[in-house]
Amino acid sequence: MYDHIDGPAWSLTGSTGTMAASLVANSLVFAMGAIATDATRPNIPQRAPLEIEGIQVVFTAIVASATPVAAGRALRLFKASDNAQAMPTGGSSLAPLPKRTKDQTADTGLQGGAALIATTAGLTKGTFTLGTAPLATMDLVGSRAIGNRVVYEFYERRNGCPLWLDPGEILVISNPAAFDALLTWQLTVNVDYRSRDIL
Repeated sequence: MYDHIDGPAWSLTGSTGTMAASLVANSLVFAMGAIATDATRPNIPQRAPLEIEGIQVVFTAIVASATPVAAGRALRLFKASDNAQAMPTGGSSLAPLPKRTKDQTADTGLQGGAALIATTAGLTKGTFTLGTAPLATMDLVGSRAIGNRVVYEFYERRNGCPLWLDPGEILVISNPAAFDALLTWQLTVNVDYRSRDIL
């Protein structure tokens, strides 16, 4: 049905609503988590990781910021601090679409079967804790005028650098500093990944 070395391939995509101004620091605007291995069933095979082949993030300013250049304005890609974290809640669900029609019944590998993206405010964290260092940073220092659009692409497999989510790990997009007043914006996230069959 598919290449058993790689596993089935999936795409997911979605956009926030118009994010409200003054987003507080360390808000979560996107999250996807790999299903954890069931620790209560030690005799079943361990789950394999998710291989993220590419992530594209598109930021578009809708209402201009009062601060043309704001040091620290950014979005960052993080993993959770450890694989015991709970998925955030709220926002909108993004169901992955198989790249091959015959894989429609395959295991997506995602916690809850979907990723989450914010609507107009950050996702609800619950007990979720960010890792101490980001995997990537989307610099938005000068992105404040109406219609400003910034596109970032990370972890392209063709360049030999996929990102791995081990069972139980969660990947999020967050802002390290509060966004300033007036600036409203939209974020679009596109992800290509594989739910692998082997460790």
